[in-house]
Amino acid sequence: MSFLYLGVVVFFTLIPVMLNMHVMDDGLSLNCSQKEVQCKPEFNNCMYDGLLKPSNFTPSGPDDLRVLIDVRTNKKGELEPVIVAEWKAKDDGSIRFLEGTELSVTKLSTNAHLCVHYMFLQKFNSMKNSDGEKWSFSLDKVVVDPGLAYLVTVSNLPKPNLEHTNYNINKRVVVPDCDDPLIRPTKICYEIGETWQPNVTAGKTVGLDGKPVLSVAFNPGENAEKYNVFVRCNKDSQTKTLFKDSQTLLNVTYDLDNWPKTCCNFDAEIKPFFPKCGNDCRRKNHKFNICPEPLPTTPTCTNSILWIIYVGLSLLICGVAFYAIYLHCRKQHKDPETPPDPHETEMSVPPGSRSVLIVYSRDHPLYTDIVLKLSAFLRAKCGVEVVLDLLDTTWLGTIGRLQWIEQQKRRIEQNSGKILVLCSPGVQAKWGAICGEPRILLREDARSPMGDMLTLALQLITPDMQYPASYGKYLVAYFDDISSDCNVPSMFDIAVKYKLMKHFEELYFHILDMEKYQQGMMHCIKGISKDDYYKCPSGKALRDAVETFQAYQMENPDWFESECVNSEDDVRGESSPLLDIQTGVQPIYELKPVYNHGLPILVNEVEIHQEIHSVCAVIPQIHDIPEESSVRMISPVVNSHHSQVVSNHPEVEPPLQVSIVGMIPNGPESYPYVPGEPVSVEPSHPPLESRLNEMFSVGEQSESCQTANSDGQSFAPPSEQAVQQLVDLFNTFWTLREVTAPPPSMEDSFQLNQEMDLSQPAEVEEHEMDGASQTRPSEGSDQGYSSR
Repeated sequence: MSFLYLGVVVFFTLIPVMLNMHVMDDGLSLNCSQKEVQCKPEFNNCMYDGLLKPSNFTPSGPDDLRVLIDVRTNKKGELEPVIVAEWKAKDDGSIRFLEGTELSVTKLSTNAHLCVHYMFLQKFNSMKNSDGEKWSFSLDKVVVDPGLAYLVTVSNLPKPNLEHTNYNINKRVVVPDCDDPLIRPTKICYEIGETWQPNVTAGKTVGLDGKPVLSVAFNPGENAEKYNVFVRCNKDSQTKTLFKDSQTLLNVTYDLDNWPKTCCNFDAEIKPFFPKCGNDCRRKNHKFNICPEPLPTTPTCTNSILWIIYVGLSLLICGVAFYAIYLHCRKQHKDPETPPDPHETEMSVPPGSRSVLIVYSRDHPLYTDIVLKLSAFLRAKCGVEVVLDLLDTTWLGTIGRLQWIEQQKRRIEQNSGKILVLCSPGVQAKWGAICGEPRILLREDARSPMGDMLTLALQLITPDMQYPASYGKYLVAYFDDISSDCNVPSMFDIAVKYKLMKHFEELYFHILDMEKYQQGMMHCIKGISKDDYYKCPSGKALRDAVETFQAYQMENPDWFESECVNSEDDVRGESSPLLDIQTGVQPIYELKPVYNHGLPILVNEVEIHQEIHSVCAVIPQIHDIPEESSVRMISPVVNSHHSQVVSNHPEVEPPLQVSIVGMIPNGPESYPYVPGEPVSVEPSHPPLESRLNEMFSVGEQSESCQTANSDGQSFAPPSEQAVQQLVDLFNTFWTLREVTAPPPSMEDSFQLNQEMDLSQPAEVEEHEMDGASQTRPSEGSDQGYSSR
């Protein structure tokens, strides 16, 4: 085993010598010591005593390696190309175990290795030097060869043990060849002959025996003794070897009799053998011609005649060509049956011959307006039947969104129609949501009763894109003034994309399944190109809509972000006037009925002018259904300062055509009503006089009519004459009550029908009635009553 180890060591020791890798000045100029740390440099073949010894603790790897190629001057004053490497030690606690650092250089062409070790003679006392910087090291003594690639690796010592983490750093560097101005003056370029100038001269001469020979002469290099000279002519080649023998000019000859008689151009190649490059030195080439060149002759009369003939023939050919063109144009001008120019051919398309389903995104009300204007232009100018959700809202609302899209798509396929996909930022964003990106909700989709129609359409279109036969029925377009090709979904990358209105004519031909360019002619339809589509009313409306949206985009660069909302609650209550007007979709209103507590109030106030300042209340009986009637009896308190009487029934205003004297309508907002306890009565109406006598006995004071003012003064019960007058007034008012009142409002009807049942009045406590009567205002001296 020890013998094997020794053999490996000897082998790796001889490798650098054999492959010509060395350190400048044989390492005598190496110096790695610093002011605070002493160091000893060593270089070897990367095999050393401590390589196989395990360590309990190893330092971390080096840091910040920088490598470049430069030239240095050795002790002999010669320039040599070297690798300049700089690296640093990490400023961590592992620096306590740093015993040295290694720089390894590997020649990639031969896998030769050379290592330089910096062995530290003392421990590091701090993680940084006295200047507060990381410990840094450098090396610029490893000599390299021009034109080769090297791998520079730096690692700290001791290296990590086997099966431990390896944390060295390396960089690859390529040395420029000798053509580089930096490397050309170096010693290695001189030794391999890169700076050698042979000054080759070759030609045809006469030999010593009087026969023609080829002669090649050149100047040899200073440090090359052997040269091979190759001479080639076409596929024939001859080689001769020369030696310098202290000569300054070498000459070699070749017998021309050994070459074909047709050889004129020869190629001479000189291969030198320099010590550094051996059999792989750069060769020098030289080309020469041994055939004499023809002497220049003066122009003769024959050459002049030839020139005249050439010029004459050229003029004749040009004249014949122009004459033929003239005859062709004249024949077309005189022929009445010749069809007009194909560029001016105008095609008439029958209305409704093709149908198109437009798929789009409601990015903005102005963009929706553009889609509507485009639909109008296709219908009016091109005679195309347009299928659009905004134009078929009734049927769409009847069968549903998904069913409507499937039905229209199936109809388009059966009629050989097309599906036009108008791309915009909303289309790209919704396609991204289908592919896994966050979902977006546009303001117009939230406002519209139809919702997001585009996502459903894209989900139906996606399966068709897997079959090439379906590509022909889909048209992809966008308005280049307000959108771009980046808004086109990725699944349409293989489809033809049309810019509107620049490519509208080509789009229209695609809708018709017609080729614009055919053999011998070109179809052209007037009125739909980019330059004249706006000359018709529908085209002008389309252009105005595009320009309006374009101006809006310039004023609001972030318009699309503002159109994105988080939920439908953000746009609740908003409306889109543009869509309401143009699509006929009526807004949805929410009616919230007003809920009024208590029974409805009907107040009729009658003014009574008399001298007696006392008021008695008469409660009339209401019979909506004679068999099931009920009476609510209210006993208000009489106040001298207030003469009005209020009721808890709705106020009925008389018609404007009827004039009622002595009636003052009064609303519930002015006078609160006084609740009372309802009592059941017989179906028949007892006489009014008897009811009054039961309630108020003449000459006796009633508790329900007695009250006191603020001064403590009390009032006497009403007299018999006052009661009789009150009965007469009631009969008069009962006659006037037959006037038809206007119907109650919707709120009152709703409240009356849903919440109130007059046949079942609510019961009120007695103390509540008293409290309400005591707070009732009273003013004036008029008498009144309440009735329903």
